[in-house]
Amino acid sequence: MINVYVKSFNRPFYLDRCIRSVKFNVTGYSKIIVLDDGTPSAFMDRIRQLHPDVEIRSSSADDGKVELLRQERFKDIEKLYPSAPDFWVREVKSDDNAYCLILEDDAWIVRRLDLLTLVRNLESNEAVICKLWWSNHVHKITERYICNSGPALEYYDPDYESSKDASSIWIVAFALFRRDYWLHCVSKARRLADERSQLIAAADFANTHPTARFAKTERRVVHQGWMIPARSTPEYYDKGLVQHLYMDALNAAWAAGRLDSAEGYPFDFSKPAVAAILREALPEKVVGVWGEWHEREIRYYYD
Repeated sequence: MINVYVKSFNRPFYLDRCIRSVKFNVTGYSKIIVLDDGTPSAFMDRIRQLHPDVEIRSSSADDGKVELLRQERFKDIEKLYPSAPDFWVREVKSDDNAYCLILEDDAWIVRRLDLLTLVRNLESNEAVICKLWWSNHVHKITERYICNSGPALEYYDPDYESSKDASSIWIVAFALFRRDYWLHCVSKARRLADERSQLIAAADFANTHPTARFAKTERRVVHQGWMIPARSTPEYYDKGLVQHLYMDALNAAWAAGRLDSAEGYPFDFSKPAVAAILREALPEKVVGVWGEWHEREIRYYYD
């Protein structure tokens, strides 16, 4: 049995959706473990009430992290709170299973999946990753295994000539990972959202482990949400996207029962439903900036 890890920060309406989707669709796991990096305690208490069987592990970040975010004090957040990748590595390193499933709070499972069946196959083939979501990346399939309890499993030849091309063999989450591979790559991240260092580490691992193999499910098993900016970083605020305003509005609506975490499933929350909640709480200009950003993101990330 393996563990399911969900990286989380201040999006409990998505986190609730993610947890519910795992419970509904996935078998063959031991525990769901939330790695929370500073979601306000009131919201995490609500998650505990809804999901008493889920283990929640917290970094040293407290409610003050979101307060600093609301003041846009990004440098103070970096000084006062630990690196999220360091927190994730510390927790996954303590796991004694060979494989783990890594998700993020804004993603959810949409197909039946038996992790035991997949892991047995991955182990026998010395696979270090099985992607459940891969954007528009094209993989060169070499072998295919039919799974009675879910999508077929496909092995592919890695195709990378530079660190950038290493995205063919790496993804930051949304995959079954051999734990040593995940730890090797994520431990190289110097900060949150440092994907380049992880790609370089993935290429290095592949070059030094010639028997390592790479796999994906035939069909996408994970959908990811794009209702609000993915990270609480200055890049979004510089574009006029004051992220905490959107998060505060949606989090409050979810906690009050006005936003059902299953709304729109298996796809994302519907834009009209989210827009209605934002308009109740925010000026129309702020909602308009969000609407324009959302349209751009959907065009870029979705087929």
